[in-house]
Amino acid sequence: MSKVYLFVEIDVKPGQQETFLEKLKSHVSVIRGEDGCEFIEPYLDTQVENKICVLETWRDRTSWDAHMVNDSSKAWQQVAPQFVVGEKITILKSI
Repeated sequence: MSKVYLFVEIDVKPGQQETFLEKLKSHVSVIRGEDGCEFIEPYLDTQVENKICVLETWRDRTSWDAHMVNDSSKAWQQVAPQFVVGEKITILKSI
């Protein structure tokens, strides 16, 4: 199976970036321990205010799919909307 590479763009509500980053860093530390997660790192966009980007690499689509429905992700899906205006997930393919 092929690796899954993700580029996630998160638009954070004005005034919420610092609090959101604290919560995101905590969530990312949990994800790093999940089966199939090979890399995950959040970044601040230096050109767009209140935008955070996350790069992820998963062993395969099965492990990413399992991540998306596990208890940690379900809990995160309840927290994130308090801070997020929108999110775009791009699935990348290596060339």
